[in-house]
Amino acid sequence: MIDTTRKSAASSKSAGYSPSSTDLPLAWLNYCDHPESPETKNILAIHLDSILKERLPDNRYEGILSGREEEVRQEACLLVVSKYLAGNPELIAATASVNHQEIDAQIRRSVGAAIKSASQTLKHAIKRHRQLHSYGEDLDALPQAVCTHPACRTSLWELPYEAQRQMVFAALRSALKKKLLHARNARILMDMIKEGLSQSEIAKRLGISRAAVHQRLEPVRKIVKKHIDSQEFLGS
Repeated sequence: MIDTTRKSAASSKSAGYSPSSTDLPLAWLNYCDHPESPETKNILAIHLDSILKERLPDNRYEGILSGREEEVRQEACLLVVSKYLAGNPELIAATASVNHQEIDAQIRRSVGAAIKSASQTLKHAIKRHRQLHSYGEDLDALPQAVCTHPACRTSLWELPYEAQRQMVFAALRSALKKKLLHARNARILMDMIKEGLSQSEIAKRLGISRAAVHQRLEPVRKIVKKHIDSQEFLGS
């Protein structure tokens, strides 16, 4: 049952919605309750955009990143949504205990980490670009000009999401062919990825507990990771 105190943000019209710091935990909790709702997604996005602009206003950078604030904010927003929020154990714990103060603090912490990561990535990319386009340089003679094959990546997360998705599916198919996995357990992970389902949602569909889903997925995760580490990421 959803706490009625958490409905106010989701029931508001997102058009013209003006975020405040006290609404941020509510926006996050409502999004967690209704992750597929366009309304809760939009309201959370408005909050994240507000925090990004607060933490990284225009004209903040000097030097190589001067004038690139919006570019960094856009990349940081993608990182926050795709990686930093879901990968923040303190935020997960605060969400489970409905600790509004800690939720607010951890979301802001995640945004700060995403900005730092995005700015460093962009800075390195600009430096590489300038090196490759220096006057008089022979691009064929520069090792930086060589495009790295996906197999030489050091981490799955360095690849685009669609590439990650296809590699996981390939790992599952390989494991099934070698009879390293039970088809039923592999299907659970495939369905979760294809349909964007959480463990709770897949548990409800299958009529089993969330703990049972976690137990079935544990060997699947290990085999997929081993397959990818050994066959896809050999290091540069």
